[in-house]
Amino acid sequence: MSGSNQQPVGLFPLAYRIGTSMPGAQTLALNILVFTPDETVNGTAAITQATNPPLDVHSDVWGEYTYLTVMSPGVSKILITAQGNHGGSGSNSIVNFKLQLVVGTDWKEGIANYSYLNGQQWVEVNNAPAHLIEAVPSHVSLPPLEPGPVIPPESSYPPIMPLYAAPIQSAMASGDLAQMKNLSRLAQQQLDQQPQLQTALETAKEEISRQERR
Repeated sequence: MSGSNQQPVGLFPLAYRIGTSMPGAQTLALNILVFTPDETVNGTAAITQATNPPLDVHSDVWGEYTYLTVMSPGVSKILITAQGNHGGSGSNSIVNFKLQLVVGTDWKEGIANYSYLNGQQWVEVNNAPAHLIEAVPSHVSLPPLEPGPVIPPESSYPPIMPLYAAPIQSAMASGDLAQMKNLSRLAQQQLDQQPQLQTALETAKEEISRQERR
């Protein structure tokens, strides 16, 4: 992976809320799975706004990320580029969503430019603030169920929230139907990618053994 030697390894979820958070403002809820072996992302996007008629655009998204490394004392960034439609990359549905999201190397905060198809017209939103959110409040402690969390190596990164057992339980407890649907879809994507994750894990173990023999 370019740009750094200390990166989370495997498969982990990120949930962003993109927008100003002002009353009545447009909001993009972006829920993605990051797959580090091939630097790809998959997930869902939901754009909502309390207008008349209300804005409600949903997409299944896929894309990739790359590290934007600059010379010291500059600050490195991560660029996430994605697009979306109804059904994902394997469907014949037309693209109705495009995204460029730049975040810090801790994945926490950033700025997004995105566009969406609202009927027959593309609408562009630029320089929207993006914030990483937690699916489970920090004071709530729930036991992990399968599939369990992917544990990153020791690094400067904050803990990435565990995958989907605890967040799904929290969404069920709150009665948040939209969140339950999003998490269920992402959890299924994680389960579908378990063979790839297992292969990546075995490769990592072989590399560890090779490095230790030096």
